[in-house]
Amino acid sequence: MDNISRGGVRSAVSLLGAALLVGLTTSCSSSPTREYAVPGDVCGTKVTGSLLAPLLPTGKKISAQPTSAVGVKRCRLLVDGKVVFSSSVEKHGANTTANDVAASAYGVDPTDASSDRGHVVYSRTGAVGLVECPESSSAHSTLWATVRTSHDVKASAMRRFIEGYATALAKSDACRTLSTQ
Repeated sequence: MDNISRGGVRSAVSLLGAALLVGLTTSCSSSPTREYAVPGDVCGTKVTGSLLAPLLPTGKKISAQPTSAVGVKRCRLLVDGKVVFSSSVEKHGANTTANDVAASAYGVDPTDASSDRGHVVYSRTGAVGLVECPESSSAHSTLWATVRTSHDVKASAMRRFIEGYATALAKSDACRTLSTQ
């Protein structure tokens, strides 16, 4: 009798193992995908899609919501109606540091990693970077870009994005329009 019950248990365990294997194989083959095209800009500021793509999740549809106020331009990217990425370009005093900006930014902290001679602070959910405006801009202020995501990404991808975004902003009209406000 013990041999029969052991055989039954072995059969049940084998069936359960096979069912789990099929379930895992099926779930791997139906992983979520990105059905939308990664934009080549963040609310009008041109960025390379390869810099932005690692910061965006999978989903079906992407849209942008730009807003602005005196001294600030913001952009939110929504995937399937949920905010997944936010950026801002803000005017600060001439002596403002990346750590000063990080202290009040969401998704990044002054103690996070830094690069670009201390002009960038970044984490897995956010970053700040100095927008190095041309000489013709105001000497009494600086512009800083901030970004954050609703989810963790590779910190190195965040660093590459903020550095590229800050460079793109310096070449855009942001320096002229925000510095004079």
